[in-house]
Amino acid sequence: MHFDDLLKILGELGRYQKIRLFLISMVSIVCAFHAFNMAFVGGKPSFKCTTPKVNLTGSVWENVTKNEFYSFLGNVSSNKKKRGCSIFNAEHTVALVENGNATFEELVHLGPNSPLPQVTCDDWEYSRAVYGPTIVSEFDLVCDRKWLTSMSKTLYFFGRLLGAVVFGQLSDIFGRKPMYFVGLLMLLIAGCVAAASPNIYVFLPFYILQGAAQTGLFLVAFTMCTELVGPNYRVHAGFMIQGFYSIGFLSLSLIAYLIRDWRYIEVAITVPVVLFAFYWCFLTESVRWLLSKNKIDEAREIVKKVAEVNKVTVTDEMLAGLTDKRKDEAEDLNNKKYSIIDLFRTCKMAILSFNVWFNWLVNALVYYGLSLGSDNLGGDPYINLFIAGAVEIPAYILCVLLLNKLGRKKPLCGTMIAGGIACIISGFLSKGELEPVKITFAMIGKFMITISYAIIYLMAAEVFPTVVRNIGMGVSSMSARIGGMLAPQILELGNVWGPLTFLVFGGLAFAAGILALFLPETAGKPLPQTIEDVLHPKKSLVTDVELSTENGDLNEKEKRK
Repeated sequence: MHFDDLLKILGELGRYQKIRLFLISMVSIVCAFHAFNMAFVGGKPSFKCTTPKVNLTGSVWENVTKNEFYSFLGNVSSNKKKRGCSIFNAEHTVALVENGNATFEELVHLGPNSPLPQVTCDDWEYSRAVYGPTIVSEFDLVCDRKWLTSMSKTLYFFGRLLGAVVFGQLSDIFGRKPMYFVGLLMLLIAGCVAAASPNIYVFLPFYILQGAAQTGLFLVAFTMCTELVGPNYRVHAGFMIQGFYSIGFLSLSLIAYLIRDWRYIEVAITVPVVLFAFYWCFLTESVRWLLSKNKIDEAREIVKKVAEVNKVTVTDEMLAGLTDKRKDEAEDLNNKKYSIIDLFRTCKMAILSFNVWFNWLVNALVYYGLSLGSDNLGGDPYINLFIAGAVEIPAYILCVLLLNKLGRKKPLCGTMIAGGIACIISGFLSKGELEPVKITFAMIGKFMITISYAIIYLMAAEVFPTVVRNIGMGVSSMSARIGGMLAPQILELGNVWGPLTFLVFGGLAFAAGILALFLPETAGKPLPQTIEDVLHPKKSLVTDVELSTENGDLNEKEKRK
């Protein structure tokens, strides 16, 4: 008996699956903590040069306070974005005023255009008005070292790319359960060492490892959840673990607000990993993985345990021929070996592939750009990030309720275009009185891009034919990681021109939404099995289709019309 058929007897979402689905999904909360912690760990407080002590004696200083004088000395630059990187020479300032060549008020009025000689600042004072200690203030990542902040975010996403590739391969070789606990241990070590880093050069490699561990752990947990339940519940299982991810996203802002210090934030979001260690006692290996590796006896023992918890009866006859249907189908479909080159053999297939990958890249770019760039919106960055996480929950609920009714293509196109327009509007709105409106439009963009990101996950898996689906989805995942790596660099464009960051986000989202119109509609359609099915779609097909993706498994049964 095929495992899919047996699952219908065991219960596709019985008590056994519900308990484990809930517990495994909880780890995505910790994964979200580490995915967005740089919003506060790498927070950018305002700063100015630490100015030297100056003897302010004499009648000329009677109406001048020390604070005014120090502020004048320590915030010098003709470029507002570099304010605080140079300092007026204090002795020359005192001498110029005492000799009667200029008044202090005249020098302040001239500001950066003052004729006073300037020297490069090598010591800074950081404001604590918004952030507590961050890696920026502790490691002096300002002025000439400012690039290290955005680079650390980019390297983190490079680590995520490595984690997706390495953990995906190793979980197929060694199993889901051992790699799940490897990810937990790796995240615990990397997070704790990063929290104790004495300088940025120790912090960066362990921050990269955090990225690899976080992504690897999440993907393994995601796979375990979707392989745990029956075909009719795999999409729901996928969105459930994403929902817990959103809970972690919005909870991070509360943790950061209460703790403030970046080192303690790192510890607070890392130590809870220890709580998942007790899962080893009852978490079982994926039955699907065991069957794919021909470990039939182990698979049967787990099936018996599932039956016992779900209070159903399975006979020895049912277990005698237990197999993995996907494995059987894969062997039938893979008489010919396929490679990534098959995605480019024809013009139609190449255009389709690049369209899907571009949509993945843009969705990841805008999603992480809006999430990590909450401090660029003005207002309270803690509240901004909380809202950015909160809008994801209704977005996922809408996806579950509406995708089968409205299809895939039109919602994907509509949400990306609407999200792009919202980002562009937000970019042109100035801070100040319009700040709440600016934040509102940015959050509308975040809401829309969350929906489109979920749709492109599902749609991409439905577009690529079975024979090259894993290859196509693998490149899609890599495209998303590249988008994540680019997001921190795009955020820096705001230093060139304020609206530029949001114009890039909005413009790319709008363009990707238009291109999405050229993707085929996949809702209610039989999934393509071969490349020929994509090039020449069949009007009818009788098939039980099972789909495993990074974002969930989909099972559809199509009847000949």
